[in-house]
Amino acid sequence: MENKNCKTLEMLKRCLDYYYGNILISDVSGKILYVNDTLVKSYGLTMEKALSMSVYDLVNDGVLDRSAVINVLKTGEASLTKIGINSGAKIDCVAKPVYNDDGKMEYIIAFSYDESFMSELQNELRIEKKKNEEIKDTLLFIQQANKKYRPIITADDQMKNIFDSMSYLAKTDSSIILYGESGVGKDVLANYIHNNSLRKNEIFIPVNCSAIPNELMESEFFGYERGSFTGADKNGHKGIFEMGNGGTVFLDEIGDLSALMQAKLLRFLDSGEVKRIGSTNIIYTDVRIIAATNKNLKAMVDNGTFREDLYYRLNIIPVYIPPLRERQDDIGALANYYLKEYNQKYDHNVQFTDSQIKMLYEYSWPGNIRELRNEIERYVITDGNVDILINRIAPTEEKASVVKSDTSADLRTAKDKFEKDYIKNVLEECDWKVQKAAERLGIHRSVLYTKIEKYNIKKCKS
Repeated sequence: MENKNCKTLEMLKRCLDYYYGNILISDVSGKILYVNDTLVKSYGLTMEKALSMSVYDLVNDGVLDRSAVINVLKTGEASLTKIGINSGAKIDCVAKPVYNDDGKMEYIIAFSYDESFMSELQNELRIEKKKNEEIKDTLLFIQQANKKYRPIITADDQMKNIFDSMSYLAKTDSSIILYGESGVGKDVLANYIHNNSLRKNEIFIPVNCSAIPNELMESEFFGYERGSFTGADKNGHKGIFEMGNGGTVFLDEIGDLSALMQAKLLRFLDSGEVKRIGSTNIIYTDVRIIAATNKNLKAMVDNGTFREDLYYRLNIIPVYIPPLRERQDDIGALANYYLKEYNQKYDHNVQFTDSQIKMLYEYSWPGNIRELRNEIERYVITDGNVDILINRIAPTEEKASVVKSDTSADLRTAKDKFEKDYIKNVLEECDWKVQKAAERLGIHRSVLYTKIEKYNIKKCKS
């Protein structure tokens, strides 16, 4: 038993000798009973010398300018004192009395640390606090960014080929750009690419470039330091590219980037460098970019509104997603999927009639899958009492020319004419209220404005 106690004491002594701070134990007369190796080195003593002294000797011999242990011996209370040692260093010392079972003071134990240790400790605490805040910010971002995407539903051979190709190309780190009209499912394909890539266990951050004001774009993408500008977060802010390190950033509506941000994005793609606003430090990140647009970037390059070098940098793997009207097999598959989903969600049991199914296939779906999903949800919510595609199919004789084929034109021209006429009719039905017309069409208001400008659609003067 005695041998075991000796081993325990020896183990304890060795551990205390590795302790960063100084430890001293004295009796009630002030005689030093124990010091650790750190204290001996700090005070410039030998172990034998230290154990032959009292705390009073430490002060009288000029080793210390004062003693927290002496304060405890005088007052019987714990003492916190800043003391100087013969090396010129300043140390913070805490001394506390240790009582026996009878309540009498038996020992005094003192712990002390030099100022450099406290500075290092405080710095480490600041770093850890910053890390925790960054982790919290990242987790909140992930919670928002990694929302569940809808499962892939397709019966169309074109789409099956796209997904098959992407399952292979996803394994590369090359930039991918997805082309297609609003609502065709570019975000779903981007998520599919990420989940089939070597980065699938890292973060996926979707960003709608058109939703970020120009004046905030740089701070959102690259972050900023505290006090960089009026209204900046007092703790600074990590940017999207920094938070996306190791993962995938999906830049939707890439065609809406300003000229300045196009230049900064190109530099980032070439170097991987991130420099926060207000900082001179460069942070290197490894991010895979997937971009998407419903615009003709090549035409934008030709007219000078999109950088040619950025276009070629992004356009390594271009993927065109056809609109829903060109994927007839998907119309029925998606309609039935959403019908089942919303029946379950709203506890209804509505079904399609034969005439409604026919209408689904005849409609052009300018809003694509998003419009189809919204139509089915509205149909189910009303428990089938409001027909699908009401006021959109079976046009009046006055407007029947809208859906007639013009066989003298090529397919693209015919499609453009149909889209122009259809949009104009919807705008007129909505009294030229763009937001209302966009909702009717199932597209974003900004997309509708783009199409109005593209087709030079103007309101008829009354």
